[in-house]
Amino acid sequence: MQKNRFNIEIILYPILLILLLWVVYWGEFYSPIDLIHFGIMPRTLSGLSGVFFSPLLHSTSDIFHLINNTFPIFILSIALLFYYRKIAFQVFFLSWFLSGILTWIIAKNEGSFHIGISSVIYSLVCFLFVSGVLGKQKQLQALSLLIVFVYGSLVWGIFPMEEKVSWQGHLGGSIAGIALAGYYYDVPTNKKVNEKIKLPIEDKTQIVLHDLEQQYQNNSSTDLKYTYTKTKLD
Repeated sequence: MQKNRFNIEIILYPILLILLLWVVYWGEFYSPIDLIHFGIMPRTLSGLSGVFFSPLLHSTSDIFHLINNTFPIFILSIALLFYYRKIAFQVFFLSWFLSGILTWIIAKNEGSFHIGISSVIYSLVCFLFVSGVLGKQKQLQALSLLIVFVYGSLVWGIFPMEEKVSWQGHLGGSIAGIALAGYYYDVPTNKKVNEKIKLPIEDKTQIVLHDLEQQYQNNSSTDLKYTYTKTKLD
């Protein structure tokens, strides 16, 4: 039952996140208030509120801004929950907060608001990639290589190459992800946790089977043979 619940959560939370992003996006069209003002305005006290709200906001004049962010954040959220269930929510919300703070610090106040969940995407990409390298785990390394292959072009997003693109948010997210990977360096992945749980059970099972085998060798009764065979199959 716990295993099924765990598998459902891996998909459920990313789906809820995507739904939230799209609900907020469509809400921007009908809101009497321009929600863009809840984005990050660098180096202003009022702009600090954007640290919490800016990842939820996307350009209403360019729907591809949200579309292009939907798939990456969905896949990365699933990967984070799958490999780091114990700290997944901590990493996600710290990525959200730290990337926003760093954007607020790095960017200059040029009168424009910084919005979008791209900064969180960059943070999760860097966290998973660096964690895979530091952890020296084959599965996570494979995932890291896949992330680099699929999202390798994201590297250029941390440079001021395109107008109206918050490279400061991308850079802030990248720094946050690398820092979090270093901070949680000694946290095992779900695979390692499962292995630690299984080992004592397997050892105990081997001892029980060995004892039953010894009893069977000393007693050739049918009942003992049946008990041993049944226990072994279980």
